[in-house]
Amino acid sequence: MKESDNSIQERLRQVFDALGISIYQIAKDLNENSSKFYNILSGRAKPSYDTIIGILNYYPQVRADFLLRGEGAVLTDDTLSNAFLSPETSYVEVPYVPIKFHASFVESYTDSYRFQDLETFRISKDLVKNLREPVIIEISGNSMSPQLVPGARVLAVPVDTGDWIYLSGGVFAVIYRDFFVVKRIRENDLLTKRYLTLHSDNPMGGSVTVPANEIRGIWRVANIVSAPVE
Repeated sequence: MKESDNSIQERLRQVFDALGISIYQIAKDLNENSSKFYNILSGRAKPSYDTIIGILNYYPQVRADFLLRGEGAVLTDDTLSNAFLSPETSYVEVPYVPIKFHASFVESYTDSYRFQDLETFRISKDLVKNLREPVIIEISGNSMSPQLVPGARVLAVPVDTGDWIYLSGGVFAVIYRDFFVVKRIRENDLLTKRYLTLHSDNPMGGSVTVPANEIRGIWRVANIVSAPVE
């Protein structure tokens, strides 16, 4: 076995596969942010001692010898055939804006746009609970790395026009002029100076200042629903 094949990231990947549950569900069970596990699996971060102990405590079917040292089976014998018992998950189809559709979406978007005409993405019903008009957006480019890597899919909800002046401290998808971007809002000058500054998490991505009259739509990013492993 190559050393890279026995890294803690690879062992965690095998544990998650054996449990047969999503990273979102694991993060929810452990009261963690799902992006933390995406960063661990992609090699950007290493799991803390508390995270490893949390996994072993919450999922007793995971063998400590395997997770800590890569020795033996992933799960105990009596759970190999049924890795994790949980209530049956119900799913819902949510409108989906993939990267390949960004340009045409911007071109055709209006306040009365019919999201029902988009293709859909299947996610757990628990994710969209109490969310109004949710949509899945695929991330293009690396301006929001490391939290949102290219190809990641996020769940977002529309923000009413009257609430734009209050937005701050979160990640938002914004249509302005002919652009469709996912950026962070740190300060909001829409009320006082009639412009909004959108920031990248990646230091190389910079920021952009957008006049209020050029903003066509804003969605609040509520959660990461999937991300590629790099």
